[in-house]
Amino acid sequence: MQTLYKFALEPIAETTADPNSYGFRAKRCVQDAIEQCFTCLNKGKSPKWVLEGDIKGCFDNISHEWILNHIPMDKDILRKWLKSGYIETGKLFPTNLGSPQGSSISPTICNMVLDGLEVQIKKKYHKTKVNGKAYFPKVNFVRYADDFIVTGESKEILENGVLPIIREFLSKRGLELSEEKTVITHIEDGFDFLGSNIRWYKDKLLTKPSKKNYKAIVSKIREIIKKNPSMKQEDLIRKLNPVIRGWVNFQKYNVSSQAFERFDFDVWRCLWQWCKRRHPKKSHKWIAKKYFRQVGTRSWTFSVKTSDSFEFNLIYATNTKIVRWLKTKSEATPFDSRFAGYFEERDTERMFREIKGRRKLNALYKAQKGICPICGGAITVEEGYRIHEATGNDYKITRILVDAGCHRKLHYSKEVGEPALVIQGL
Repeated sequence: MQTLYKFALEPIAETTADPNSYGFRAKRCVQDAIEQCFTCLNKGKSPKWVLEGDIKGCFDNISHEWILNHIPMDKDILRKWLKSGYIETGKLFPTNLGSPQGSSISPTICNMVLDGLEVQIKKKYHKTKVNGKAYFPKVNFVRYADDFIVTGESKEILENGVLPIIREFLSKRGLELSEEKTVITHIEDGFDFLGSNIRWYKDKLLTKPSKKNYKAIVSKIREIIKKNPSMKQEDLIRKLNPVIRGWVNFQKYNVSSQAFERFDFDVWRCLWQWCKRRHPKKSHKWIAKKYFRQVGTRSWTFSVKTSDSFEFNLIYATNTKIVRWLKTKSEATPFDSRFAGYFEERDTERMFREIKGRRKLNALYKAQKGICPICGGAITVEEGYRIHEATGNDYKITRILVDAGCHRKLHYSKEVGEPALVIQGL
């Protein structure tokens, strides 16, 4: 039921949202928020000070009274959801504050609670004229869920002007800033935001994977390897590849070349220890020959031949190209028909970027005009895509490009496994 109400509430939330809010919104993501930070800070005349905002227990402390008075939906249903409480270790705990975490409608409600903060800041800090000259205090606002940053031309503007506005706005909603975690930073010192470190280096701004984010992914890889000392090599690769692929696809829009090289080395070091522990009496040369193969120009590829004679390889971060993210326009929303053409063009452009240099994919995508022949829907990066081989009545194999969901249905219906897809890099 919550999801049905969310579907009804979402168009209202989208059309009334802050332009530079990016969390839990249709057609927007983390990369949009990071790219907006880059846009605000990447020029020589850009602001040099950044306020990193942290709301103390955002989801847990939102005022129920404010939600009931301002969220446009059935009040009785909303009140029951807010007051329903939660069960832990067989006990019922009441909820007198906050929006229930984990429910499908909570992110939308949280966004609607925080929407309007950018407008309040812009009311005071916007382009104006002082003594006949144009003046802009360089105050920009970027928010992802309950994490946000505000830029300014000086520390004083952020400390004495912007912070009081934010505190007043939040207090009306039963929220407050965490004084320990809310800091004002100079751009040359850099700051971490959504897994990226944004910092000015001599003459340019760079966004790189943050140290905390890098340590977290390496720790996760190390934990998987250590917890599975006797696992088959093929199974270990299957366990590692989705984790590696997810992190690499997230960070490939940043300046990540050095981080990717270091990551591949750290993964190799963990795998080498795993191999040596399995064969303590074997020589290094024997271990290397058993577990690693030459694939292309890479001599040490962690690889194994599967039962159907395919070579199954570990994914390496340095094989992924670094690309620039194509940011969504701040004012665009998929619920406004004026932007329907814009989102279609953007999805197509992202698709062409994704398959650039891959001739088979390019040819199939153009021949099919970007349409999946199974479901008739558009093939997009978000939904994923696969090349599917079909055998006709004349026993000729034809290839078609289908979206990932249709491909899974086709293979499950025929009881065909997935290994070949991973090996082909699709």
